[in-house]
Amino acid sequence: MGQDIPTPTRLRVASKVLSLLVALSLFRQADLFKHLFSDSLIAIVPDIILLLVFISGVLACIGLFKEAKWGFIPLYFYIPATTMFMKLSLIPYLPDLISIAYRGHMILAINSLVLIYSVFLLLRRMDRNLIYEV
Repeated sequence: MGQDIPTPTRLRVASKVLSLLVALSLFRQADLFKHLFSDSLIAIVPDIILLLVFISGVLACIGLFKEAKWGFIPLYFYIPATTMFMKLSLIPYLPDLISIAYRGHMILAINSLVLIYSVFLLLRRMDRNLIYEV
């Protein structure tokens, strides 16, 4: 399956899919960003963290959509930060199929798999450059 598609095309499509997953998660957490503009001084640190997560998500989405390798750098911040601070899955609605008691573990597992896949994808892209630059 997929053997007739050239490898560079598959790598480009995988980058676009990762970009789409990040864009979907940014869209799903849009209601969290309304707290950024509150006047409460108590919430300044969580607001700064939320802003950094949002900026890294936007940069990762842009970089991955352009198929640039620098798009993986903000992605490697975005995935753990989204997992730890917002408890949001990059693959939407999948954790909702599991009971609430195990939902946190499911989110951690899904986001860890996406992170491992993105590392694998970057390594594959780097291998492709080494093979064809010689």
